[in-house]
Amino acid sequence: MVGKKQNKKGKQNPQEMPGADYGIDRTTAVLTAPDFNDNLRTANVIACAYGQMHNEEVGSVLPIVTLVATKPNFLVKAFMQFKAWIDATGPDALNVEILYSGAGYYISFGPEYKHAMWRTVGVDQLYSPIYWGLTYIKTIDTRHIFLDSLARHSQHPVAPVILGGARFTGNEPSPGGPRPNELEHIADCPNLLLLRLPVYKTSSEVPRFSGLISVTDSGRKKVPASREEFEDHTKTPASVLQAREQRLAALMPVTMHMLRNFGPLRAAINSLAINGVERWQIEQAIINQRLWSLTTPAQRTRFHNANDRLKALQSFVELDSPNWAAIADDRDSIAKQALRDARALLKGVGARAPATWSECQAELRRLGYVALPEPSA
Repeated sequence: MVGKKQNKKGKQNPQEMPGADYGIDRTTAVLTAPDFNDNLRTANVIACAYGQMHNEEVGSVLPIVTLVATKPNFLVKAFMQFKAWIDATGPDALNVEILYSGAGYYISFGPEYKHAMWRTVGVDQLYSPIYWGLTYIKTIDTRHIFLDSLARHSQHPVAPVILGGARFTGNEPSPGGPRPNELEHIADCPNLLLLRLPVYKTSSEVPRFSGLISVTDSGRKKVPASREEFEDHTKTPASVLQAREQRLAALMPVTMHMLRNFGPLRAAINSLAINGVERWQIEQAIINQRLWSLTTPAQRTRFHNANDRLKALQSFVELDSPNWAAIADDRDSIAKQALRDARALLKGVGARAPATWSECQAELRRLGYVALPEPSA
């Protein structure tokens, strides 16, 4: 039996750090829990009630917006999910917004993007997931004068509002909405303190990434971005540069600080940055070399698989160095690492990855990932 001949061309050396560009990463996604949306729909929210309530946390009387539902158990479930978000990362974790519409308005509920990312992937991470967050939008046909005062309140630098829930006890709500004697406090439903509740009087005021954008004219014209469009955007030179800066600082904050502020290291990098070599290429190569030197042989074996490398990097903890001046001494290793990194970047953006440094730089320059060299005087 004749075995299949292996093609060893381009096979990476397991004894050296593979090429890795931190501006490019594998596609990941974050989807926030949809339960609150299902529960609010099932709760059958029929109206909003308004008033004022003293809040002990703030020590003041605040506006309160109360959702009125016919199935309070499901409203409680939604509010408990909101409370879990708030307890995890703070009052701004729940995003509630209002947009005037005709004689009524829309009110929306959903996770705030930054807080959702903190809860799911944390801060200073080595990847940027696609984000999907659901928004529940309720249409209210009439608008109470209270909304105008709430709109003025929302303009203040600090404008806290209480969000509450109530059960409708009547048979059919009147055209003007439920009467006060038809509302019953739900014992298990928490009152939620929001630090802000924006009120938009026109569609033009709605921010681009608001959940309410879908009910505006611009939202109706907007086509949701596909995964391919998202990936293309993350591979533009500007996006790659921004992502690389963020991720290198997250991976080795001390090293990045020293590379840019410690005199001897700055001088060493300046001496390396010749013949069109970008500073970021040297910094990235040094960090990859340090990563290799600070890990065990068992950990190094994982670096040659992209998925395993990401998992390994998430548990990596940078150690201080006793001799910072020597970090950039091995010029040959840094140059070889920069070449491997350049080839990794070219492969990551779907381009040809030549074998030599000059060819790689020429290709990166053509694609806009490396700046054109300044003309000599």
